Amino acid sequence: MLYTPNSFYNGYTDDMCWMVLTLLHMNAATEDERYYKEAKQLYDNDIITRASDNDGYGWALPWNDQNSVRNACTNNPACIAASLLYARTNDSKYLDHAKKLYDYIVKRIMSADGKLEKMPLSYTQGTFIEAARLLYHHTQDPTYLKKAEYVMRQTLEAGWCTKNGLLRNEGTFADQSIFKAIFVPYAVNFILDTTVDRSMRILARDFLLYNAETLWKNNLDRNKWLRMFCSFYWGEIWSDANENEFKGSTGAHASGCSLIENVARMLKYCSI
Repeated sequence: MLYTPNSFYNGYTDDMCWMVLTLLHMNAATEDERYYKEAKQLYDNDIITRASDNDGYGWALPWNDQNSVRNACTNNPACIAASLLYARTNDSKYLDHAKKLYDYIVKRIMSADGKLEKMPLSYTQGTFIEAARLLYHHTQDPTYLKKAEYVMRQTLEAGWCTKNGLLRNEGTFADQSIFKAIFVPYAVNFILDTTVDRSMRILARDFLLYNAETLWKNNLDRNKWLRMFCSFYWGEIWSDANENEFKGSTGAHASGCSLIENVARMLKYCSI
């Protein structure tokens, strides 16, 4: 349903969810109501209208407009978007959406050990953690917070998303290498949330700090300018660049920037 000539409509539901989240962040940063109105319209008209209960497993969103697979990369950010719209509007329908999306994710997509899909990605793990954390604050139901803490611990300690204590290389394509840029700010939100178990906040804080220190040491040495590139794996020095040619990945650089910027935010506001 294209409602305006300049719509953010997209065949892929997850892409539209990210546009809603981006527009809501822009509204929060600028207080320009146009961003909020566009986000709400996109969610109401083109995202949530795709949700259904026609597979017998619960109410959720398909990956695209062909009513394909229902996955975590779509329903996790949709759950966050619904929660943020509830916080903005106090309209209970958005909270109801967030709860139902969460229930589908936990019952149908998440495995007992906290994996979001067969090959866990920092993207899907992080978006679930944020969705559960937000639902806890909207409902005060401790079940949501405990699930967020459990999934965070598994993400950091089970070895699916890490290598030698660092977030792993999740692929060299732009959309793969940007996954860590999504996980990091949600992890910092988790760390700064004083309702989260203190030991879990310390675990996540120390993990991110080690990642940032390793990235800085291996790839961001100012004495090596112009060789200051963010590798796909922060434990390795970028090797495919020279002083005259830029061969980096925008996704990998976005992840590196997200790590440094958000760890700085963490250190500024963290009280543990």
